[in-house]
Amino acid sequence: MTDDVPEPPRRPNPSRGALVLVGILALAFVIGLAAVIGYLVLGRSSTAGTFPTGAPATSVTTTATSDGAPAPSSPPLSSSSSSSRSRSAPSRTPATTASGAPNGSTPCPIRYARTGLYRASSVGSSATTCGFAEEVRIAYARTGRPGQLPRPVSATSPETGETIRMICAAEGPTVTCTGGDDAVVYLY
Repeated sequence: MTDDVPEPPRRPNPSRGALVLVGILALAFVIGLAAVIGYLVLGRSSTAGTFPTGAPATSVTTTATSDGAPAPSSPPLSSSSSSSRSRSAPSRTPATTASGAPNGSTPCPIRYARTGLYRASSVGSSATTCGFAEEVRIAYARTGRPGQLPRPVSATSPETGETIRMICAAEGPTVTCTGGDDAVVYLY
């Protein structure tokens, strides 16, 4: 007879499913940590809070000549529009603008607080009004984080009530939006 020495009980090996679950959780943690760090490093401007947060414009006046040709500060007009239009926005507080507008553009009074990365807008053509540029800035912020790929944005002109589709693309710290009847808007 041999003395059978009982073997000590073995601990069960972790199941393959448990190892996969631990791996997935670790990967999710690393991705989440990278996203938070990316947002903190890339998603915030070093100048946050140094610019005025905005106030309504003191007065926005737009006109069009009777032949339909836009005046220097007129909104985009449809080709069927040939009547003269003029509207003024009520004033509440003095308008402010932010520095940093691209060369050749006209900075707009800030009507809304900072939206995402962009604190201000400017117009790049005489067919674009500042009221519309600010609406484009708000509409662009609603579409998500900025990216290099162009994306469509729809904004309503406060002067005409017309909804205009723009294509916006980030170019460094500035987003350029074009569309409508030769409308050009810069967000910065």
